[in-house]
Amino acid sequence: MEKEEYERPDSSQLLRRLQFEEEEKLKKSRGKLKIFLGYAAGSGKTYAMLKAAHEAKKHHIDVVAGYVEPHARPDTQALVKGLETIAPMEIAYKGVKLREFDLDAALKRNPRLILVDELAHTNVKGCRNEKRYQDVKELLRAGIDVYTTMNIQHLESLNDIVGNVTHIEVRERVPDKVFDHADQVEVIDIEPEELIERMKEGKIYGPLQAERALENFFRREKLVALREITLRRTADRVNRIAEEERNALGEMDYHTGEHVLVCISPSPSNAKVIRTASRLAYAFHASFTGIYVETPKMQEADEKTKAAVKNHMDLARALGADIVTVYGTDIAYQIVEYAIVGNISKIVMGRSRKQWMFGKSRSEVLEQLTYRAPNIDVYIIPDMKHTKEYREKGKSSEKKEESGKKVLLELGEITAIMALSTMAAYIFQWFRLSEANLIMVYMVGVLLSSYVADNKIYALYSALLSMLSFNFFFTEPYFSLKAYDKGSPVTFAMLFAVGFFMASMTRQLKAQTRESAKKAYRTEILLENSRKLRRCRTREEVWKQVAAQVEKLLNLSIIIYPVDKKGNLEEPMLFPRKGMGLPELKENINGKERAVAQWAASNRHRAGTCTHTLPDANAMYLPVQSTEDVKGVMGILLEERRPVNDFEYGLLIAMLNETGVKLQDTFD
Repeated sequence: MEKEEYERPDSSQLLRRLQFEEEEKLKKSRGKLKIFLGYAAGSGKTYAMLKAAHEAKKHHIDVVAGYVEPHARPDTQALVKGLETIAPMEIAYKGVKLREFDLDAALKRNPRLILVDELAHTNVKGCRNEKRYQDVKELLRAGIDVYTTMNIQHLESLNDIVGNVTHIEVRERVPDKVFDHADQVEVIDIEPEELIERMKEGKIYGPLQAERALENFFRREKLVALREITLRRTADRVNRIAEEERNALGEMDYHTGEHVLVCISPSPSNAKVIRTASRLAYAFHASFTGIYVETPKMQEADEKTKAAVKNHMDLARALGADIVTVYGTDIAYQIVEYAIVGNISKIVMGRSRKQWMFGKSRSEVLEQLTYRAPNIDVYIIPDMKHTKEYREKGKSSEKKEESGKKVLLELGEITAIMALSTMAAYIFQWFRLSEANLIMVYMVGVLLSSYVADNKIYALYSALLSMLSFNFFFTEPYFSLKAYDKGSPVTFAMLFAVGFFMASMTRQLKAQTRESAKKAYRTEILLENSRKLRRCRTREEVWKQVAAQVEKLLNLSIIIYPVDKKGNLEEPMLFPRKGMGLPELKENINGKERAVAQWAASNRHRAGTCTHTLPDANAMYLPVQSTEDVKGVMGILLEERRPVNDFEYGLLIAMLNETGVKLQDTFD
């Protein structure tokens, strides 16, 4: 008798199915959450929520307005009428009475459906929960359905991306789990042009506030970017839910084998690193782990540093990471060891200017990973915000530091190196090594000094100090700058000359290395511009793209005059650099500047400041031309009237030429 063949069910698949069924049972006992999601204030989230509430009331559902933000918008206020409302709490805070959602009253009322506006709101001290989304969780656990609203910029994992778009730090944030586990998310979509028009009509803010918003947050390019982020993130959520359901039901192999490890530290930029790692884990459907290496030095750190570590751990947990704490003195070794043992496929770490995680360099981790686990991908996350803050602070004090503390510090470092070299030379002398060996010790000291201090004067100082130290300590008569040997002056001169030459060459090598890195960065901008231009579908997108890339290359404000088919300038498009406001840039839009731009368009030649044509202008104007005609003129505001260097100018012209060809091939 033949044995009946059967396929044994996969144990992990059975476990996932059971977990899925348990979660479904739990959902049935909990309230259901619906989020009305927008990408900016005034998109109509609260209005849509109230309309949905009235629709539910028509179907005899017990609806209560728990808290509706008191917007000064007549259409929204009119919809509140006809709904039962729960009176808000009034809590005194710093002499002011603030209105807050009364959670206890809502739980006591126990409606079938409750409206709670502004999910990301931070409650004032005195409320039970710190955040409003925590209030909503209590309502859901009580079996009450909740309608709520939020904007995409309040989603935790997108905080850095949205900040890069808006240049505004959003402090009120909602964990991704709350958003992803919502039963329904309804995107309140509105065209950016319509939203801007509503703002101009005073339907969102008052006149003064609206004017400021239109110059900053409510600029079309920012709204377009926020809208795209909103739609993409919502689509990702839907796809993720569908994949998880198919995986739980055994219809697909969901496990990808990816495991993302993020390194946790007290650095201010670590929050950005954690959010980036979270998005990476989400995209790869990967396991997500945060590792923190506690060293003896960290155990003795101040409370502020320890609090920063705790906050970053909490953030990682909120984004779905499992936290692992390991102990040791060698941070790089501990991270590599865990990465190998834990089957990590990707490591995400931050970039710092000098040291990483209490003195251990990032290169140590990379070197050990390359040697011991070459298959692990390592992602280095730059922190442009803190780098820029450092540069801005440095610019204001650079000259003072160079003439004061910085000079003394670096001279002190060189002196210390030479003192160590002298000690090493004494050891060599004790072992009765030749004089040549002592000279080589000082040569090594000069090389180290050149690495520490990067300046011609320091090269001269280190060479001179090495010569004098050798003469004083190791030439008879000892402890004197005199020399009995007739050949000593030649030895001293050669020591000084070789030392100065080596120090100078080391300094030049460092400068060349930095320049090579800059060139690689600038070339990447050109390649990135080429890729992004291919995706542009309208003329406006092309102009915005090239302006963004030029601003990235030069960090200068940009003015673009599109040119019509008759060769006349159209209305300018303004792209202020970071740190400059739109009104300040508008001051450079006048008849004189426009005339210079028109000249550049008509003559197909650059003009303006730092050129030989109309140099009194505030900006340098470059024609953007195709093989047939001029498509526009780009003005670059050279605030310090310093010319663009040759290499950057070459890249700039290449970008503008490519832009002209794109405009001709695609839109003519």
